[in-house]
Amino acid sequence: MDIIERFLKYVSYETTSNEESETTPSSDKEIVLLKELVKEMKDLGLNAFYKGGFAYGDIKSDSNKSDTIFLMAHVDTSPDASGKDVKPRIVHFDGSPIKLNENRALDPKVFESMCYHLNHDLIVTDGTTLLGGDDKAGVAIILDTVEKILKRGNYPNIKVCFSPDEEIGRGTKGIDLEYIKKDTDKIYAYTVDGGEIMGFSYENFNAASAKVIAEGVSIHPSIGKNKLINAMEVIAEFHDHLPKCRPENTEGREGFIHLVGMKGLVERAEYVYILRSFEKDELESFKNAFLESKNIINKKYNKDLITVEIRDSYKNMKEVIDKHPYTVDIVHEVYKEMNIPCVDWPIRGGTDGATLSHMGLPCPNLGTGGDNFHGVYEYLDIDEMKTMVQIITKIMDKLE
Repeated sequence: MDIIERFLKYVSYETTSNEESETTPSSDKEIVLLKELVKEMKDLGLNAFYKGGFAYGDIKSDSNKSDTIFLMAHVDTSPDASGKDVKPRIVHFDGSPIKLNENRALDPKVFESMCYHLNHDLIVTDGTTLLGGDDKAGVAIILDTVEKILKRGNYPNIKVCFSPDEEIGRGTKGIDLEYIKKDTDKIYAYTVDGGEIMGFSYENFNAASAKVIAEGVSIHPSIGKNKLINAMEVIAEFHDHLPKCRPENTEGREGFIHLVGMKGLVERAEYVYILRSFEKDELESFKNAFLESKNIINKKYNKDLITVEIRDSYKNMKEVIDKHPYTVDIVHEVYKEMNIPCVDWPIRGGTDGATLSHMGLPCPNLGTGGDNFHGVYEYLDIDEMKTMVQIITKIMDKLE
């Protein structure tokens, strides 16, 4: 299989992760693809196995190199849009809008980053599902790289992991880190889960979540004066007291507070938020804002109507990687030698690599050539996918 055949095969599998499930993987459909990847890795010559929701593969260096490269991608797709019955097609982008269906088009005037892909071949959807480039493009890139370098020879120790449930924040839950680090001298670890390949990421948001619950008093509205307390009104008041740094108003290194879910009745209402910032101090200020808003509302009503639950989610990988810069330095060297623009691109989100970094395995993130993830306007640049194979191969060649 070439890299395009691989990718088109992988997106034919429905692998949407399920936030409501408590199992790992969160969906049995992920297991089907993970076990198929184990078979493919065995066919390539890797020692491969499925364990606890993860597909692992490894092979020893054929040239007595002591360094190890570890590559990781996730098989699940975001629950933000359907990943069932994906109908991909290949188009050449000449700068004009790409019609997806009668109602939707990829318009470079709307999606300005398309300018990076002018005169490239893109894989797009029919406008009814996401594509699955996040992160089946990473899976295809990794296996295409492994296949090519094993055929060529002169490769380092290689370890691969394909994970479930990254999109719902559980991509490293149950990962066998002992296996990954076993029998290795020095590990160069990377997730292949980014966008344009010029973007190299070793910094990401610090993240937390917040659940806010308002308790009300439900009485028939005909006799509600001075008695009825509408929990939905109360929680809306709470929300209005929070800082207005919302994702639709922020960019770059600006953090945000994002309302992602709500449900309610007069008697009880609930809002769910995610909190994001590159800076620890700013994230703490966001948390404090929730507590301050709670106190304001409870004082106003002279009742403990509002409760707030805050949980940390993941941390910025940069504080770890700064202490182990070799994983970054070698990528910068390769991009320079290949004359490819490289932008150190902070991720306005998180990756499995962030969690792995804080578990003791520094793990920056490489691009795949995809964009507009998590929605029907997602697309993937075939040229950039193939270039990333060359980049990873060059990294392998530099290992000792």
